[in-house]
Amino acid sequence: MAMVTVVDGVHYDELIGGTALPAITKNVTLKGVTATYKRGTLMALVAEKYEIVDSEAETGAEVANAILAQDVILTGADVVATVYVSGQFNREKIIVAKEADSATAHEEELRLVGIYLTSVK
Repeated sequence: MAMVTVVDGVHYDELIGGTALPAITKNVTLKGVTATYKRGTLMALVAEKYEIVDSEAETGAEVANAILAQDVILTGADVVATVYVSGQFNREKIIVAKEADSATAHEEELRLVGIYLTSVK
């Protein structure tokens, strides 16, 4: 008997903005909170754990340095997840915590770690 796998296809979500720079990933520890983070969320390194960028924080969480590479559901415990640590990404597809914030506001700090923003518009 043969096993058959049916694949529905591949969907391009437009997060990756180009191939001029390689998209490099890293597995990191996300701070244990209760939240759902989507692929493309800006992340900050605070005390050896990553958390969502908050431009109003004064804890280090205001400085973006990675982009979440997968959807993650946190239930209060620390979780290991994959983030992009370099590459070229579409600014319109980057997710920030607050409506008043934007990926463009973090562009310079992202550039310092090898993450470059482009636009699909």
